[in-house]
Amino acid sequence: MINYSIVMRSVNANLFEINQAKNRMNAAIKAGETPSPEDLALVATEVKNAFAVAQYAEVMTIEKFAKHISTHGCVYSRADISAILYMAVDCMREQLLEGKKIRLGDLGDFSVNLSSKGAESADKFSAQNITGVKVVWDAGAEFKNLLTDAEFNLVASRDAQAAILKAIKAGETTVDLNATEDKKPTTEENPGQTPGNTPGNNTQQNSGQNTQTPPSGNQGTQTPSGDDDDMGD
Repeated sequence: MINYSIVMRSVNANLFEINQAKNRMNAAIKAGETPSPEDLALVATEVKNAFAVAQYAEVMTIEKFAKHISTHGCVYSRADISAILYMAVDCMREQLLEGKKIRLGDLGDFSVNLSSKGAESADKFSAQNITGVKVVWDAGAEFKNLLTDAEFNLVASRDAQAAILKAIKAGETTVDLNATEDKKPTTEENPGQTPGNTPGNNTQQNSGQNTQTPPSGNQGTQTPSGDDDDMGD
């Protein structure tokens, strides 16, 4: 079961200009001035659509993963599996640094990708221009697209969960969810996406109701597990 939350993201082609207008408006308000009519009109053209963002339910460490494998009718103990996984990690790193591509069946291929600073000509380029080595995973057939076998469960965003929990502790009865949505950044290249996530074709619309009443006690809240890049998406 894959948990997901719904977030509103700007989809304007001129999102960069809209964000610049927002910055100018904030600066004007901070200075005690009135924002320009042009900026107000530009920001008013912003259009947002609803997108899905995955919310992981738990972080599976290598020890937890080994224990899980051992429960699937495996003849090896959790300790044996854990040792093999640790050895696999060490050996994969070793072989990648040897310049090899590692092919692990349905899991896919692992290789390296280089980033570098440009040189004026090929004869002036050297290994000193290489600035990064990143591991690339080319998913195998079983991982190319999980959509067919996936089941989904809608949950509150992590920011919404945190806001509700904060309100409960403060004894408040309502939460303004607009504040949690406004904090979310968008990528300049893909204005409809949250960094690290692909929105797909989610056409679900926001109902417009952005005030949520916190539940009594801790019922109805989900505590975020681990550190989430989006923290609220």
